[in-house]
Amino acid sequence: MGCLLASPNRQEGGDALDGSSRYKVGGRYKVARPLEVWSGENLDGTRLETLAAKKDIVLLIQFSGDQGARGLVIPQPAENHQAGWISLEDAQRGSRVQPALDATVLPGSWDLRARYTVRNPATLRQGPEISSDWVGELKVGGEVLLLDFGVIPGSGKDKARLRALISAEDKIGWMSPETGDGDQLLEPVNLLSRKVVEMHRQSLRQSSSGLRKSYQEGGNCPWQVGATYRMLEKAVVRLGPDLKSQEVFKVSSSSLVLVKDMNNVEIPGGWCPVAFVNVEEGPERGRTGWVRCTAKDGHDVMDTRDHKEYDKVIQRLRESAGSDVSEAASPAVIQAAVIMQLKKAAEAERQAEAAEAAKGQQDIDADVQEEREERGQDGQVEEDGDGKDTTISPAVDPTFVSLNASMQDLDAFAQDERLLMPDKTEIDNSSSWCWCSCGN
Repeated sequence: MGCLLASPNRQEGGDALDGSSRYKVGGRYKVARPLEVWSGENLDGTRLETLAAKKDIVLLIQFSGDQGARGLVIPQPAENHQAGWISLEDAQRGSRVQPALDATVLPGSWDLRARYTVRNPATLRQGPEISSDWVGELKVGGEVLLLDFGVIPGSGKDKARLRALISAEDKIGWMSPETGDGDQLLEPVNLLSRKVVEMHRQSLRQSSSGLRKSYQEGGNCPWQVGATYRMLEKAVVRLGPDLKSQEVFKVSSSSLVLVKDMNNVEIPGGWCPVAFVNVEEGPERGRTGWVRCTAKDGHDVMDTRDHKEYDKVIQRLRESAGSDVSEAASPAVIQAAVIMQLKKAAEAERQAEAAEAAKGQQDIDADVQEEREERGQDGQVEEDGDGKDTTISPAVDPTFVSLNASMQDLDAFAQDERLLMPDKTEIDNSSSWCWCSCGN
């Protein structure tokens, strides 16, 4: 079964143009007017079904065509349908213009470039196909960064299945973010959105024990220069890194700040990380100063999730993929190119090892042949009286000759000591033989 991947130059999410500007990849929408679902990207091939207006719901996976005129969708629930292409263009109905889908994003939608918490254990694979190579396992409570979508379109008894390209710690691979009947395997909360601030406030109200305390003295600092983080609480911004330095302003909670420098300042009972930040998003946009990253009890005041992580992951993928990948290529296409490079490198290494092994065997065979030739040349050739060549064995070590003679004498002595039985014909049958010690 094949898998539909993102087109190399496809429009996605907020980067999409007119037809797709009102929709987003990963969004669930109610059908606004009757729509035909086709197997072909150009709305050709096989007509799979017709979706009913105000009733059917689709999950939008991909845009295609000028102005995002077509969309790859999975009618919901996926276990009852096949993935296919629909028109996203408006339709003229008399004096009215009808859109293809309602503009309201329904619950259970996904966001690209978002971070989600793993709700159920999941397997990470190298490609979008379920049968592709194993990469790792995702544990409950871990976090993943959503890079791209793919879909197994389904055919016959096999129905459509949504696949997602994700980054988790040091691994990149494909997983299923939801089951065919819509059960989500990831918590449907984008941890890079403002909702993380709401979650933080809820933890503050309930118990301080549930607050994140990411900084540990002696460990690696969770905040890095060049990263962008969200402020979880309103915090004082100072002129210098010292906590007694002059207050400049207060940065609002939910603001995004770019870290330009990091420092540690001593506080009673330990150390506190402080960051020199530039407010990139929020009421104080454009202002700079020093802000502490943790509160007095050690819980995070600044979130540790980097909002630039997506760009950094894609940049690393591009560097690994080589120069053949276009600038407009989607993450799925770039990752496929990386896998191809890895397979080529593995094959080249295998061939090199095989060649080295063959060369080693040839060297061994050559050494054996040379040794045999040397043994043959050690003998001396001279003519006998009849003029024929007679090969004389090479000189033998006298010690070996003496030892060999001694061994032969010892063997002869052992043979003399063997018990000699009289021949049966010479035994006097009238006499009685006794084998005891009486001597009779």
